[in-house]
Amino acid sequence: MTPARRRVTIVAVAAGLALFMEPRVLRPAGPVQLSAQQVPVFRGGTSTVAVAASVRRGNNVVLNLNAADFALTDNGVPQKVDAVAIETLSIDVSLFLDTSGSTAGKLDDMKADMQEIVKLLRPGDRIQLLTIGDSVYQSVPWVEAGSKLDLSFGAVGGISLIHDALMFALLHRVDTGRRHLIVGMTDRQDCGSVIPSTLLFDLAGRSESVMHLVDYSGGGGRVNYRVRQCTPRASRTGESRIVDAAERTGGELHRQSRIARAFKTIFDDFRQSYVLRYTPTGVDKRGWHPIVVTVPGIKDATIRARQGYYSD
Repeated sequence: MTPARRRVTIVAVAAGLALFMEPRVLRPAGPVQLSAQQVPVFRGGTSTVAVAASVRRGNNVVLNLNAADFALTDNGVPQKVDAVAIETLSIDVSLFLDTSGSTAGKLDDMKADMQEIVKLLRPGDRIQLLTIGDSVYQSVPWVEAGSKLDLSFGAVGGISLIHDALMFALLHRVDTGRRHLIVGMTDRQDCGSVIPSTLLFDLAGRSESVMHLVDYSGGGGRVNYRVRQCTPRASRTGESRIVDAAERTGGELHRQSRIARAFKTIFDDFRQSYVLRYTPTGVDKRGWHPIVVTVPGIKDATIRARQGYYSD
């Protein structure tokens, strides 16, 4: 195995205990290790909370909004939005391609679209590519915008470690002055993951990342892959829980026939999203804080924002 395909298997028991006993010490097993200082935790608590919010009217982004245009509640309590900005920060992109047997017929399309996706990045942006086989692989480690990608990966049928791959992406530590976008191209039919969907959902509420999913499956092209049997196979509830996890971060499920087209829609929207900042007042400082963001002056606006945060 080449260094570019480092194995990043996640151990469920260790990760689960770490998450529920101490959110700041989650670690994946194997060559890729996260220290306690590297584990991502949503930056909310007694100080300022930052919440990304996308505001659209139809297919168009609503521009030129200010703090007074937004209404925000934290635990049901109205809060004063102190500042609003569309931030031009560099972006870390974690792209997950479901290379299981159910998507193997589109593998050539995936690779062609990957080269197009890299062209959409701007100077200062970075991207990593995660794929799945017997484990979760970092097929392309973090590279800068404009880099040529080595896409010499294949598909493995019968096993689909979707939960594990998305969990690894959510564990990425976001450096100060950067934002993190996760885009998962998958049919959401997990089989063989050690990470249950409930744990994935919980971490989504603790991560700073915004995660989008693209419904991607089917045939087309040449199918030639190794088959491996797996258990357990996730239920339909598990499939919907993956979507719930994405929505918890402020993302959603998209339906597109080509990866590059879907990514452009997601990436453009992410770049033009507002960042709202407020200092929580009148609410319990600990536990889960549900957030609701609205724009009262625009009745037909579609607002997408993270659904809340944990405060320790």
